[in-house]
Amino acid sequence: MTWWTDYQARRGQDRKTLFTDNMKNLVSTEFENSTSYELVKISDVDRKTRIVEESSIIKNPNRKRLLCFPNETISIGEIVEFDNSNWICVNGDTTSKISDVGIIERCNNTLQFYDSSLTLHSIPCIVSKGLISLDEQKIISTLDSEIAIQISNTDITRQIPMNYVFKIGLRSWKVTNIDDITVNGLLILRMVYSETEPLVHTFGITIQNSDATLYVDDVLTLNIICTDNGVQVINPNITYSSSNPLIASVVSGVITCLSEGSSVISVFYNGISDSINLTVQNEAIVDNYTISITGLTTVKLGNSITLTSNVFNSGIVDLSKSVVWSLSNQDLSSNIYLSIVSQTSSITLKATSNSAYINKYVVIRASKSDDLSVFDEHLLQIKSLF
Repeated sequence: MTWWTDYQARRGQDRKTLFTDNMKNLVSTEFENSTSYELVKISDVDRKTRIVEESSIIKNPNRKRLLCFPNETISIGEIVEFDNSNWICVNGDTTSKISDVGIIERCNNTLQFYDSSLTLHSIPCIVSKGLISLDEQKIISTLDSEIAIQISNTDITRQIPMNYVFKIGLRSWKVTNIDDITVNGLLILRMVYSETEPLVHTFGITIQNSDATLYVDDVLTLNIICTDNGVQVINPNITYSSSNPLIASVVSGVITCLSEGSSVISVFYNGISDSINLTVQNEAIVDNYTISITGLTTVKLGNSITLTSNVFNSGIVDLSKSVVWSLSNQDLSSNIYLSIVSQTSSITLKATSNSAYINKYVVIRASKSDDLSVFDEHLLQIKSLF
């Protein structure tokens, strides 16, 4: 067994794999120092790449070779954001074992497409005058009335129907054929000049709810009507926003009040919007008044007694409120059992010294001065001196 065979047995790598791994490590180390290094977005994800000319002989500003960071990949049909433009990966180079390579071409137009839910999509595309050979991806000259468009093969673009009319430049073009290059991740739309203009959509959106004042923890469901050319749209694709999400949040048309303050709730549909003003208050305090009388329950003939009242609001003493006192169960046809000496929040009473009133009971009532329906009663018994 040679030293290399022994090393290979221990490492589980053949010579070619080891060389490739070493090169990947070297490329990774020097990647960002390269003059062709570019930080781009691929499918909306930030990626480290190197972008060079597709050919060392022919330089085309609209067609480049993109080298991925080692162990990263790029697929045909992916959108690359680079040099303030959108590019489509239209081909790949499988000859490199160190970096995945994609051939990218600059998009020269954007298709405006409404899907079945009337949601507008802007689709970067490459417009070519003529047809495209699917085998060689070369332009085949045709009449001026024919064009071909390359777009990414996605869930959205696959919804484009036959005979759909697009506005491209100053002319209208109708889709006559769609070549689904599933393996390559591209769609080729073949189009012919059309005298029919694209359907014009005039959208509307209205919040039926008025400006509102709500309390913390309240929930409000928005009633929204969207229209297309005056006809109500069923299940429209609406987005929502709150100018102050700490005050009120809005999700799927349901507003939740979170804290005291104000917020503007807005709804958006195909580039238009409507809004309402929302004020959120802390929950109003509901008054709950009660009165409590404290003091002895007996008084002897000829003696005086003082009773005290407290007005409570939700269990807390409210010193701003006063009471009025009254006595009941007294024999008004003769002498009374008790006489009032003084009264404020407390009342001082004196028992009549007549022995005929022994063991009589008198009800003492304290009522809230501004609401006599709120009161407490205290039962007082008159007893003998001995």
